[in-house]
Amino acid sequence: MMNLTYKNIVNKFSSIVFIGCIATSAQGQNYYVSSQYGNDKNKGSETKPFASLNKINSLKLNPGDNVFFKAGDKFNGSLRIIDESGSATKPINISTFGESKQRAYINAAGELSGIEIKNSSHINVSNIDIEANGGKARKIADRKTPQAMRLGVLIYIDKKYNKTFGHITLDNLKIHDVFHYSFGDIDRAGDVNTQNGTQAYGYGIYLFNRSSGANTLLTDITIKNSEIYDVAHTGIKTMANNPKIQKTPYPILKKLFKNITLENNYLHDIGGPGIMFGAVDGSLVAHNRTDRTGSSRDFDSGKVDGRKWGRGSGMWTWNTNDVLVEYNEFKNAVGPADSAGFHIDFHCSNIVIQYNLSMNNEGAFIEILGNNRNNSYRYNVSVNDGYRVKGDKNRPYGKATHDGKTLWFSGFVGMKGRKVNANIAPVNNYIYNNTIYVEHVAQVATHQNTDGAVIANNIFYFKQGSYYLPEKRYQLVKGKNSTKNVNMTNNLFLSAQDWPVVGVMENMSAVIGEPLFVNNGGDTIVDYQPTNHSLIANKGIAILPLPNSNGLQGNSRSGGLTVTHDILGNNLNGQVHIGAIAPIISKVGDK
Repeated sequence: MMNLTYKNIVNKFSSIVFIGCIATSAQGQNYYVSSQYGNDKNKGSETKPFASLNKINSLKLNPGDNVFFKAGDKFNGSLRIIDESGSATKPINISTFGESKQRAYINAAGELSGIEIKNSSHINVSNIDIEANGGKARKIADRKTPQAMRLGVLIYIDKKYNKTFGHITLDNLKIHDVFHYSFGDIDRAGDVNTQNGTQAYGYGIYLFNRSSGANTLLTDITIKNSEIYDVAHTGIKTMANNPKIQKTPYPILKKLFKNITLENNYLHDIGGPGIMFGAVDGSLVAHNRTDRTGSSRDFDSGKVDGRKWGRGSGMWTWNTNDVLVEYNEFKNAVGPADSAGFHIDFHCSNIVIQYNLSMNNEGAFIEILGNNRNNSYRYNVSVNDGYRVKGDKNRPYGKATHDGKTLWFSGFVGMKGRKVNANIAPVNNYIYNNTIYVEHVAQVATHQNTDGAVIANNIFYFKQGSYYLPEKRYQLVKGKNSTKNVNMTNNLFLSAQDWPVVGVMENMSAVIGEPLFVNNGGDTIVDYQPTNHSLIANKGIAILPLPNSNGLQGNSRSGGLTVTHDILGNNLNGQVHIGAIAPIISKVGDK
């Protein structure tokens, strides 16, 4: 499943989507649109189609209605579905018709978005190609922040509502070249070193909940089988007003999105992060690929594109709870800061990252920031993540402002203006049964007030050893270890010297030896299957809940701390090995 190509994904699902739309047409009105053969004075039938997006925008769509755009035709403008909803049994469907295998194409240059779905529910959109490359400045009308923006798809609740919207599916979309500015109009300069960018950017898919009503949610959003590339900032993003619902003993902010599903998407050559979840409660992120996030170059030409932010993780979460992230590939993230494969930003809980391949991301493999509770990285394979060195100028994306890390527990919880907020160390997080292969010197750090962590059953294959970062917040306090319940034990190293003796993360009961991978330095998961059966097989320890921890039960899809199979799907049969992959049985007597 990890090597399923984007082309195969699209071919598999696009015909299914089209048939599904046709099957529902008897329940409502069908409207057909062709920019080549249509006329807005027509009746909108298949033989006499409408011609424009504006004509569809002028209609009142009702439950069961279907809008079909001629496959391969090009439409200028924006498709707007505002205050129009289908129902659970009669959704509103937007798709294509005709024999062409191409998607219908929307050119949204100068518009806020290619498709806008506002205050609406039970909408399905499929088989559309969207470009929104420069043009007139636009911004969401009642958004607090002043920046203009350009969006491929906007799904939005405005501030006047106190109710739930959702049940929206985006399927087999192609979203690309989404920029607020035209090429050559801006150089981002130092904006890459701000927290999230302060200038005007383009985003692929943007979910925005402006309302703070007690009962307002944007829920059950599915994005699948889609490709997003060459956008100025984030590929897929959720954003909301986030009032605090608890200040002490630690902050909790309201979650305004629920049940977000991302499956089989390919996000590449993104100027910022591939995916960012903010204020989400409950999500599945599975079988997606991110590649070259934080890019500063155009995908087609390879030229430097100053409109891109130039920094970004494959995915990150903030103020988010209960997300399962599995069977994804996160590769080649770059940028002067962040730019991990997947990182857990602050105020998160019950995020489980399992069965993923993380490779060549310069920021980090494991990055857990402040006020994060009951999260886990388990049964992942990481290859050469975290190679960035602070201060390095010999890199294509500007001077590095932060070190990369193989493993990092931080206390960072944001800034107010230019002042860093007081740190809140992470609590009760679980790092186990990962296979981590590093050819550079691995950099690690743990906040001195970390309260609860398990780091066990991992393979740390450090070819050049490791280095503990020297910042004061990662060190002993007056000669004493101030962490609580940090249990680093039963991890495999090539030698006893491969973990630093300084700092607050003490390495106990290490296993020393050579795992004998199938292919050191390879670029697939199977390359890191160990063959040293006697060293690894059934030599893991049981992972038990930390004090005052629910043991990952807060993640509704995780199954708790115990898993039944490894990253390749091998049944573990109750055994606990070291690393993410059960070792190869190579001789009689191996079990």
